[in-house]
Amino acid sequence: MMKLKTVRPSQSYQLNLPQNVCEQVDERVSSFWLDGGHVVLQLSSFIRDEGPQLKAQHRLDERVKKHKAHWIWWQKKIHPDITIDQATAEFVDDEGLLWIHSYLVWPHLTVYSTISGPKDIVTKSDNWALQSLSSLHLITH
Repeated sequence: MMKLKTVRPSQSYQLNLPQNVCEQVDERVSSFWLDGGHVVLQLSSFIRDEGPQLKAQHRLDERVKKHKAHWIWWQKKIHPDITIDQATAEFVDDEGLLWIHSYLVWPHLTVYSTISGPKDIVTKSDNWALQSLSSLHLITH
């Protein structure tokens, strides 16, 4: 079992990541990877202060329209909390890397994530990035 640490990419949520994870933050995007590894987890979030929240499916539909690729829509939920509005789809790029795009939406917060890397690694159930994303939860003050 890999040792984990809790990381707060924003004041609104946190998740468990491998203790030896590398991290880079560029403005609103947090990127995580293991040194020498081939999988990258990227997260960004948007806080809704007023007005109606867009649904996860709508947000993902808009993202899919921007990429000319053969997308495969996930029927299963990427996050175990079924009360979260969520939508996930994947595609393989020209270099053979699998990209999993997912939106997790609460009434006041949207978290957008991508997991990328070689398909045979990214799709394994013990993939650290998938496990970390499934540990994501809101911070309540």
